[in-house]
Amino acid sequence: MGTQKINPVDTDLRRKICERLKWDKRVSPADFDVIVRGCAVIVTGSCDTSFKKMAALELVSNIDGVWSIEDRIVVPSDYYRSDEELKMLIEQSLEDFVKIGGENISVFVEDGVVTLEGEVFRPRLKALAVGSAWELSGVVDVINNIMIVESPRRAPSFLNSDRELVNGSGPS
Repeated sequence: MGTQKINPVDTDLRRKICERLKWDKRVSPADFDVIVRGCAVIVTGSCDTSFKKMAALELVSNIDGVWSIEDRIVVPSDYYRSDEELKMLIEQSLEDFVKIGGENISVFVEDGVVTLEGEVFRPRLKALAVGSAWELSGVVDVINNIMIVESPRRAPSFLNSDRELVNGSGPS
């Protein structure tokens, strides 16, 4: 039995599609999977609204190199994700955001209600965390208890005359 060769063009097109799904706030990449065969794309998965399904298909159709799309996305009327699955997906999403030392966000989920707690230095990180929770299918509500705090001040570092790194308020 021979091994199947991976087409680099298919891999590149799949990467482009997955990147678009990741950064488009109308959809969640956790809801969909993408299979590429030449210029044909198969989109599978399930989500909680027809809006998200149509947004994903529109997004894929607008990518250069996609000639046809096979829609295998299901929108079940009784869509459900467990609290544990929601928590895991949100935590994975938060790993994509660069956190400066001292910034932290904790995720708690109960009955589809997500509570975010922690401290960040940048308002944008707070907004990204809340947005990543809301975009997930199965989330009922998001409680935002993330506090924006002032980042710790660090003493500037200088090189002394011997070219050694010195921490403090100035050269010694």
